[in-house]
Amino acid sequence: MGAAAPIAAAMERAARLYGAGELDAALALCEDILRADPVHFYALHLIATIAVRQGRHEDCVRFATRALQSNPRNSDVLSNRGAALRALSRYDEALADYDRALAIAPRAPATHNNRGVTLAALGRHREAVECYDAALAIEPEYPRARYNRGLSRLMLGDFQRGWLDYEYRWAGGEVPAAPRPFRVRELQAGDLGQGGPVALWAEQGLGDNLVFSTLATELAVRGHPFVLEADRRLVPALRRAHPDWQVVAKEDSQAGFAGCDRHLALGSLGRFFRNTRETFARQPRALLAADPERTAAYRELTTAGGQRAVGISWRTFQSAERAWYARTRSMPLAAFMALAQMPGVRLVDLQYGDTAAERAAFTDEGGRLDRIDEGLDRFGDLEGLLALIEACDVVVTTDNATAHLAGALGKRTLLMFLEDRPTMHYWAPTEKRHSPWYPAVEIVGAPMLDTWARVIDRVRDMLTPR
Repeated sequence: MGAAAPIAAAMERAARLYGAGELDAALALCEDILRADPVHFYALHLIATIAVRQGRHEDCVRFATRALQSNPRNSDVLSNRGAALRALSRYDEALADYDRALAIAPRAPATHNNRGVTLAALGRHREAVECYDAALAIEPEYPRARYNRGLSRLMLGDFQRGWLDYEYRWAGGEVPAAPRPFRVRELQAGDLGQGGPVALWAEQGLGDNLVFSTLATELAVRGHPFVLEADRRLVPALRRAHPDWQVVAKEDSQAGFAGCDRHLALGSLGRFFRNTRETFARQPRALLAADPERTAAYRELTTAGGQRAVGISWRTFQSAERAWYARTRSMPLAAFMALAQMPGVRLVDLQYGDTAAERAAFTDEGGRLDRIDEGLDRFGDLEGLLALIEACDVVVTTDNATAHLAGALGKRTLLMFLEDRPTMHYWAPTEKRHSPWYPAVEIVGAPMLDTWARVIDRVRDMLTPR
């Protein structure tokens, strides 16, 4: 009795710290509790919950499993473990946990939603939509389920309803945010072709903003003036490709938007211009233009020896909380060995980030990967990276910024996915296996291509002259 009271008080403090966002302090208290009582259910449960929030998914599985040994019918623990298993790409196990949780607590909208996310990761988007519908039947304005349903509907080509759900990205996206405040009103469909310039403001990461910036061409052909906000690193390439556009860096947008009488977030352009598959025929071949002088200089280097220059990129770098993205969107450099051994092919390194150890190991194994311009900052100097991409004959990459940059340049790009599971709607292939948003990007994937070695074999076939 004497020991139970301090443990209960410590658990209450840990719960308060967790609620206040002080995760490390809450974790330390729970660890103290487990030293005194190794099977304390709530301490195990809270540690598992903290672990999944911090991206430590293996730890979540381990502590949730221990908690379930004490209370096997706790739906919250099952749902948490399901989320961690999904992040570890152990999808069948995750679905089993969600099914067990829903059998215990069928009116849990978050569990229905998370089950849908798992099905979506498996490419089973119709079933995922059913899960989101189930969540919304319980909680009609549940923003996360609306947003996720939007992503799956866009994957399925249900564009009109998909864009409506996509508007819930502010509260329902992975990182909830608020729309930027403007003194002028939001652009409406009836405004097209009327009034002054519209402020098109960037709201997401580099890739998503590039995707949606392609739709500025729709305003341009209608003669509707606009000011396009962009990442400062991309402003020169946008202005080079579209000298008649008004393009401003985000840091300068307050002054750039001063004369606008409407505004619109870039991600909301789709609902105006891309409501059927047929409308994607209007996608521009290229959005960006590389610096011709730097491109010419790199071209001399990439073509030395008369070989075909194949630019490659294989990784995405993510924070610990988004580590599962890195697992699903990255491959080992060693898998490119089959391309490095192709006659007449020269691999050119386009990968941003610190990859020195990977490149050294690749060389030690007999692979050749040319690092053109060792001093080029492939993250900060996008002008240089765009020129290097343009200097290549073809790009082969996983789903990362390189895919967007190459696609926006109109460079032939082979974008690889395991088991034909594109991660976002803009990579859902057309009938001819191209990205609907970037006509130059070819999607490489098939259900039987379940290892990177098999995917690379398919790429090798696509690059072999006929």
